[in-house]
Amino acid sequence: MPASPGAAIRFDAVRKEYAGSVAVDDLTLEVREGELLVLVGPSGCGKSTTLRMANRLVEPTSGRIVLGGEDVTDVDPVALRRRIGYVIQNVGLFPHRTVAQNVATVPRLLGWDRRRARERVDELLTLVGLDPQRYARRWPHELSGGERQRVGVARALATDPPVLLMDEPFGAVDPVGRARLQQEFARLQRELGTTVMMVTHDIDEAVRMADRVVVLSRGARVEQLAAPLDVVARPASPAVADLVGRGRTARLLALGRLETADLDPGTPQGTGVGTDTEQSAAGPSVRPTVRLGAELGDVVAALTEVADALDGGRLDVLDADGRAVGTASPGSVVRALHRLTASEDAEA
Repeated sequence: MPASPGAAIRFDAVRKEYAGSVAVDDLTLEVREGELLVLVGPSGCGKSTTLRMANRLVEPTSGRIVLGGEDVTDVDPVALRRRIGYVIQNVGLFPHRTVAQNVATVPRLLGWDRRRARERVDELLTLVGLDPQRYARRWPHELSGGERQRVGVARALATDPPVLLMDEPFGAVDPVGRARLQQEFARLQRELGTTVMMVTHDIDEAVRMADRVVVLSRGARVEQLAAPLDVVARPASPAVADLVGRGRTARLLALGRLETADLDPGTPQGTGVGTDTEQSAAGPSVRPTVRLGAELGDVVAALTEVADALDGGRLDVLDADGRAVGTASPGSVVRALHRLTASEDAEA
């Protein structure tokens, strides 16, 4: 089956066996151009094996993997890997080479002259938030875990590869640094438009970063392939529901948005200019506002601040032009959660 238009990578009935054990069982999957596709699932489900077959670090037993219109098994594996960026959890920087030398590894192998390679190194270090003047001549052991991971990303992007493969890229970074790296990398990916196929075991990382999430079970069986909100709101199988787990509501609050249908009935009392002054026994007070389309988590945070208000704790809701279009209360959040988790059949 040929790859559809807009597909950067296609796995067509791909299978991988190890001594009679099936790691990947007839996987068919497309990664669209410019998207960040995240593979998530329990340990041993075949997600890393799937990723490594794309650059032939693991050879498929059968099936086809098409990248840029070419079957990867028809391409020299070394040449293939120089065309594909690859980032792993422990980075794999060369300890005897400086940061600049690490980033310039593939450009130098491809015969770039020193000036061109140096300019690219400076550009990429700046892009990942590392000042070339401070970091170019440092050694890997002089860097923090987060800094090493940034260098790894810069090295993988050195030749502007059309596809970037990432295997648990932020797993070795502390929680605070990890959240920051996730946010910055997602921004960088959108800015560059690089096609990214990423593996993680962390469902929170998957739904926070992905354009689409692929939930895999043993044998790289696709349990669900959908946008992050759909995976969390409407798990397609018990395996997906188990992976989403008890944190489902918190994830929905982070992914869901306040819509007109969620607002309280009636006419807003606000002035439509961002705040509303009400008169109470304690004197005038200002009712906070929230924008239509705000994250539900932000709505909950704002409602918490007005929980003791005389009107039961409500927010004026403003549209993009700053006009008051309704009010939001805790009931609005409940309605939004019901809307998000409603089955597709019910919506139809």
